[in-house]
Amino acid sequence: MSAGKGRKGSSTKRPMTQKQLADKLGLSTATVSLALRDSPMIAEETRKLVRDAMQKSGYVYNVAAASLRTGKTRIVGVSFHDIVHPFFAEMLASIEDSLSESGKAIFINNHGDDPERLRRFVEGLREHGADGLIVSPALGTDPEMLQLLRRAGAAIVFISRYLPGFDADFAGNADVLGMGIATRHLLSLGHKEIVMLGGLPGTTTGDNRLAGFRRAVIAEGLTWRDELHLPGAAKRIVGVELARQALSRTPRPTAFACFNDLVAFGAMNGIRAAGLVPGKDIAVVGIDDSQEAQACFPPLTTVSNHPGRIGAVAANLLLERLADPAAPFQHIAIEPVLTVRESCGSPGEN
Repeated sequence: MSAGKGRKGSSTKRPMTQKQLADKLGLSTATVSLALRDSPMIAEETRKLVRDAMQKSGYVYNVAAASLRTGKTRIVGVSFHDIVHPFFAEMLASIEDSLSESGKAIFINNHGDDPERLRRFVEGLREHGADGLIVSPALGTDPEMLQLLRRAGAAIVFISRYLPGFDADFAGNADVLGMGIATRHLLSLGHKEIVMLGGLPGTTTGDNRLAGFRRAVIAEGLTWRDELHLPGAAKRIVGVELARQALSRTPRPTAFACFNDLVAFGAMNGIRAAGLVPGKDIAVVGIDDSQEAQACFPPLTTVSNHPGRIGAVAANLLLERLADPAAPFQHIAIEPVLTVRESCGSPGEN
């Protein structure tokens, strides 16, 4: 068999080009290009027509080639300090749902409150020409690092935490209000010896929730003492240790206002370890309203922060910033709601 005969029939089908797809649909290549980038300049009906035709024809949109033409890579970084926390996991799922619909590729980072790990991630985003970053900054984050990313053309949105003095969009909790609601609930039950467990000073969530706790205590006419707050990381094991420390005091606290649900779960374990009953001997309030808050025993009274809504808002802020870089910055805090369950009791019931 000759070489020529051996090659007969072995040619591969060349992939469809964007121009061929446009000709097939009777549209201009510019319209198809904008539709593939999900541009709001193109009607949703046309965008759907192009997407459906692309799938049927096997056309693959070459993002790398498009980025050379547009200067946009569709890459968005998402960085949290505790990505395995149920609150942030739900938030991430919401962000991914929103951004994936807009054709964004998401790079995820769990910096664990280590500013060096966050720095390396941000440098990687700069090297890849990322379009944006949604970030809950680490304790001790250098603002200049984020400024360099912004000067490279990336949009920045803070989520849950923010850096005071750094102008950027923000989506998160109304932390002062949320902790105030939790504390006032305990005060309304007659508790006077309340200790706040958890929260790291120097972070906006830690500082703002402490401010909400302190304001509620003072507004009740009680004397503020710094020992009413036991700081610590937002972890279950930390809640156990902080509860142990608080329960060793005289007079013994009658209630704990916890930085979040994880600290509250740990605190209830610490209460049991001391031979006491959470919800009967010691009232406990958390913040987050995670699924476990409903399933634990006793079910936890907690403030809902709506992580799914926060994630969706953050994603929308990023898309709006990419569409209009000169627009005024927005600071959006989701209003918290208290859900009363069985982990609180009045001193008369204790």
